[in-house]
Amino acid sequence: MIVGLGNPGPAYEKTRHNIGAMVADGLVFSYGEKYTVHRKSGAELATVRIGGAPVMVAKARTYMNTTGRQIGPLARYYGVAPEDVIALHDELDINFGQVRLKRGGGEGGHNGLRSLTQALGTRDYTRVRLGIGRPPGRADPADFVLKPFPSAQRAEVDLLIGNGVDAVELLLKQGLEAAQNVVHAW
Repeated sequence: MIVGLGNPGPAYEKTRHNIGAMVADGLVFSYGEKYTVHRKSGAELATVRIGGAPVMVAKARTYMNTTGRQIGPLARYYGVAPEDVIALHDELDINFGQVRLKRGGGEGGHNGLRSLTQALGTRDYTRVRLGIGRPPGRADPADFVLKPFPSAQRAEVDLLIGNGVDAVELLLKQGLEAAQNVVHAW
């Protein structure tokens, strides 16, 4: 199950903090699918076929800090083990536009990851880390992530979304180590 982290509603849809949800949307739409609301969990859910296998793509309809409230029950409902969860999320500690893959690790102050970890009961899930870079100067990171990408970066944001989609497909088709070898060279 792929989980795109973000905040709901039009006020947040183009913010840095929503890049994970944007990549999830890009993946769903590239396969010609649409989300529906899962009755039991309340999360948005779509199914795509990647490499011939069905893959669930989910987004919580709660705010980032409470992502786990919907994603945890969704994973349990479908019997998805934490090691089969792939979280797509923004990453301050990676340069803007870069994509990195890893399994496990800390949350680095990311409240969406913290909520997901609490709901899954482990940090041992895969992450597609989408670089948004650090805020300039002494700007507050919490404010920075909730601001939209500047219009001058729009083309680069589209490229980041496309690279995120490609990274997910490689990860699912080739496995973590092989995908890291390709994606980390971009």
